[in-house]
Amino acid sequence: MTNKAEILMHPVRLKIAQALMRNKEKGLTPLEMVKIIKDVPQATLYRHIQVLHDAGVIKIIKEKKVRSVSEKYYTLNEEAARLNSEELKKSSDEEKLNYVSNYQLTLLTQYQSYLSTLKQKNCTEDRSTFSLVELKLGEQDFENFQQDLNDLMLKYYKRNTNNPDVPAHTIAVTIIPEI
Repeated sequence: MTNKAEILMHPVRLKIAQALMRNKEKGLTPLEMVKIIKDVPQATLYRHIQVLHDAGVIKIIKEKKVRSVSEKYYTLNEEAARLNSEELKKSSDEEKLNYVSNYQLTLLTQYQSYLSTLKQKNCTEDRSTFSLVELKLGEQDFENFQQDLNDLMLKYYKRNTNNPDVPAHTIAVTIIPEI
C-alpha cells in the first residue's frame, strides 16, 4: 500500500491516529490502544498498527521489557500523518469520496459515543457545536484563511498538557471550495 491517503483515511487507522494524538507525550502500547478502541478486534488493530508503522505514520518512541516480551510504545509521526493536497490529487474521485465517507463516519461514530456518554453520566449540558458558513473570499484571502486556521489549530494542538483530567475536544473541518 503506497497511497498515503489510503493509508491514513481507513476508519480503523483514523481511530489509531486519534488515540495517539490524545496520548502524544507518552505514547501508547498496542494493548493500551485495544482498551481505548473497543469496537475493533485485537488482531485487526495490531494489523493496522503494523500498516501505519511500516508507512512511517507512527513510530516507536520506547520499548519496555515486561517479563519476556518487549512492549513497544507508539506515537504519531505528525509530519508523516499530514495529508497534503498534492498527495490527495493522486486519488481518483471515487477514492476521495470513500475517504470523505470514512472521515464522516468516524466523526459520526465519535459523536454517537459522546451522546451515549452524556446519557450514561446523566449530563444535561451538551457542549458540542456545529456550524456552516459560506465565506466569499478571493484566492489570496482563501489561502490566508486556510493558513490562519491551520496555525490556530496547531497552536492549541501543540500545547503540552500532561494532565489526564483535561478533556480532549475533536475539531473537524471540511472545506469545499466553489469553482
